[in-house]
Amino acid sequence: MATIGTHYIKSALGGAKARGLDPRALLRMARIPERPLKDPKARIHVDHVAKLYFGIAKALNDEFMGFTERPIKLGTFAMMAEWASTAETLEDLLRRGIRFYNQITDELQMSLEYEGEHVYLTTVFKRPELDFEHFYIEYWHVIWHRFASWYIGKPIKLVGAYINYTPIDAQEFQLLFRCPTHLRSKVNRLVFHRSYLSQPLVKSWRELRIFLRRAPIDMLTIPGEDTSLTGRINQMLQGKPGQVLSLPTAGEVAASLNISEQTLRRRLTEEGISYQQIKDNLRSDLATELLRNRKLSIGDVAGLLDFSEPRAFTRAFKEWQGKTPREYRNDHAARGAMIEPEHLQR
Repeated sequence: MATIGTHYIKSALGGAKARGLDPRALLRMARIPERPLKDPKARIHVDHVAKLYFGIAKALNDEFMGFTERPIKLGTFAMMAEWASTAETLEDLLRRGIRFYNQITDELQMSLEYEGEHVYLTTVFKRPELDFEHFYIEYWHVIWHRFASWYIGKPIKLVGAYINYTPIDAQEFQLLFRCPTHLRSKVNRLVFHRSYLSQPLVKSWRELRIFLRRAPIDMLTIPGEDTSLTGRINQMLQGKPGQVLSLPTAGEVAASLNISEQTLRRRLTEEGISYQQIKDNLRSDLATELLRNRKLSIGDVAGLLDFSEPRAFTRAFKEWQGKTPREYRNDHAARGAMIEPEHLQR
């Protein structure tokens, strides 16, 4: 499942509103229409939710999204992941990550404790009242669960989730963690079997770079569990590197899925997305990847994305990203590539 209920969209905006940001502007940036948010049963595709979460963090320059007393700069999680990437096992990775955050911020404290065959990953926020709908504590634990699962190449089955509050949307909470929920706990923690800690890390440095560039999309889904129609279509549309992107019509996609075009559109609407948005998202993601390669001219990138001319690509890219391809490329060059760990520079 790669859709998220409206509760986690409206709650995510709480920290931004408390900091004076315009929630409607953030929703427009993420291409999330306001109408479905009025329906508590509506669901929005994870791609749009990820854009919203990143948009909030970017606007505030705060990866805690406004839910703590003091912010933590954008890029902090990536820095932690780079530093911890030399770990060999999941236990080492988690301990390094926990040590990193406990050292650089007082807004939260994390711990990894053992009891028999179980491991307890616990997070305590300094001022939990600022996370008034418990959005961020749930999101924080989702991030760590998905990140750990991704690094060992398999979903970590949780034994239980212990929380010191009652979830506003208990059904959605269950979908996030897929395990028994224990209320009235003194602290907020996730529990899993100790055997996972000895699992080796199977992802390369290059794969980590890609994972971090895509964040937080891959942190919102359990690895291997995107069974949505949008996910299936995304897989169908993926082109081969170096070849011109060729995107079929909605009718052609429907035919390949053995459904009518009307059914295709209806089911995508239920997931909070349209086929045009899927194509735009794919082109936008590919464009940002290709623009990082300075050996390719903007005309080359336009051609690989099957635009008739560079000007058409520039107009579309500005609509997607809020800046022209040249501005995006210059901004990226100014920021510089992510600093590689010392052992990879030798």
